[in-house]
Amino acid sequence: TLLLRNSSDLVLTNVTSVDSELFHIVIDICRNVTVEGLKILAAGTSPNTDGIHVEESRWVTIINSDIGTGDDCISVGPGTQDLLIEQ
Repeated sequence: TLLLRNSSDLVLTNVTSVDSELFHIVIDICRNVTVEGLKILAAGTSPNTDGIHVEESRWVTIINSDIGTGDDCISVGPGTQDLLIEQ
């Protein structure tokens, strides 16, 4: 799991994550984050594996990413505001 916590003005690009447990990427207590060009893969039979989990964060943009997991591709927790998701 890649954890981004309590940070601002982040750009994460062109990262590949394969078969992570529970979460591939967590964005927690962050501001002004751009995620682009990610490739996240997990077997369809893997239980409770989320691609990207966003919580307590604001102004997060997730674009041009390929996410395939056994559970939620993108999960949104409490306190999340101004989240933009596009192909």
